Amino acid sequence: MDDVGVLNTKKANSESSQPKKDRPSWEEYFTKIAEEVSTRSTCLRRQTGALIVRQKRILATGYNGAPSGLKHCSDVGCLREENNIASGERHELCRGLHAEQNAIIQS
Repeated sequence: MDDVGVLNTKKANSESSQPKKDRPSWEEYFTKIAEEVSTRSTCLRRQTGALIVRQKRILATGYNGAPSGLKHCSDVGCLREENNIASGERHELCRGLHAEQNAIIQS
């Protein structure tokens, strides 16, 4: 049996004596996944995650930050942060992409 099968079997056996929890709605489920995806963000100002979902299936995920191949703000700094530029202003100085844009690129 592979590691995943063993892990699933152990999990099922260890939970059999515990009271059953309510399953999250699909919206709650996908929201929690998007929150977890956001932890990969390389933006110093905001961490955002996005999912592309069709018929309750995840097609792609994305988080905000620099596109693949460019240096991350978390590594080289943020011009908007260093110059105290207010949120929503001077987006042309930002090297990052929105989480939704990165999800579309990944799809």
